[in-house]
Amino acid sequence: MTSKYWYKIVDEDKPGIFKTLFHGVNKSRLLKFNEWLKAELKPVKDGTSATTYISGWHIAPSYEECVRYLKAFKHLTKKRIVKCKAKNIRPKSHSRHEIYLAEYILIEGVAN
Repeated sequence: MTSKYWYKIVDEDKPGIFKTLFHGVNKSRLLKFNEWLKAELKPVKDGTSATTYISGWHIAPSYEECVRYLKAFKHLTKKRIVKCKAKNIRPKSHSRHEIYLAEYILIEGVAN
């Protein structure tokens, strides 16, 4: 699937400081803007799920899909949606939402 822009749900730790929701890179969840970020590709599981998959940046093809995906979370106060570009994208086949995994993302700005 190709799309010029993708969307990612992040935690806003402090104003303008964004972190990944779960798995970080090099033991850091901090996300940088305006540079390509490479995911650590390793076997992971979502919560208590028995399904193991190769990690990647979780992205959605539209802002609206991120809003639908947000309904799966309990705590929404620090959640934000950021607009990004992505490379080496594959579907997250076991997801109940239209979520993809990317090897690289470039965060350009905040969508909400």
